[in-house]
Amino acid sequence: MRYTRSMDTLILHSLHWLVDFGRSFEDRASEELRVRVRRKIMHPMRVLAHVRHIIEEERPSSELALAAEVAAILHDTGRFAQLVDRRTADDGQEYDHGEEGARILSESDVLDGLDTHWRQVVLEAVRLHNKAALPEDMDPDARMVTEMVRDADKLDAVRNSVNGLLHKELTGRAIKYGVTVHPTEVSQDTVRRTRERKLIPYSSMRWSNDFVLFLCAWVHDLHFRYAYNRLIDTGHFEQLLELLPDQGVFPELKDQLRADLHRFAREG
Repeated sequence: MRYTRSMDTLILHSLHWLVDFGRSFEDRASEELRVRVRRKIMHPMRVLAHVRHIIEEERPSSELALAAEVAAILHDTGRFAQLVDRRTADDGQEYDHGEEGARILSESDVLDGLDTHWRQVVLEAVRLHNKAALPEDMDPDARMVTEMVRDADKLDAVRNSVNGLLHKELTGRAIKYGVTVHPTEVSQDTVRRTRERKLIPYSSMRWSNDFVLFLCAWVHDLHFRYAYNRLIDTGHFEQLLELLPDQGVFPELKDQLRADLHRFAREG
């Protein structure tokens, strides 16, 4: 896709806005939290890179591509107050970082370079990027942009989680769910949902193997060929499977998940 100067300007403006916004929280964060805030400033840069690869494959209109890039940059705007003011990364009934991010952005001038439709598309993508499922009646442009951001966000979450789990440290998202590390235990609800090719809710997770299967189940909530092939090419999906035991129900589940990923990658 060929970028115009105005598109480049809006992307750069979004990047500068995000960095300045994040640093305003870093400046008043405790020393312990500053590292996490810095990570949250860098995370959208990796999400943006994934979104750009999806754009290269899908070749949407230049307007949709621009909205997807801006949404990728700004999708975690609501995380900073959550980390620094609430000292948690958990969404709940009182705070949802997607909803809060959309509210913050709607009251700022960062999206002023977009027309009404594409501004709303970006706000919807930010608001919905972390939901368990998307509404069926979404505007088609908003759905595609949101799906791009969701796929890219998941790819970076898998990367971060694999790095933590391989070092025997349940870091990042794993810590949020309060799982207990155990070499062989797994919740029966997690096993059932994996067999049925369903996503695994946070409420089902008790053990570290539940968390690994939770991540693997995301293969059923991706939308673009790039995302499937990225999981294969980086080896991250295989690394997740290798963290599961080679006994009991696990060989069956691993074979199923591996076959599903490669089928999705072929079919696109």
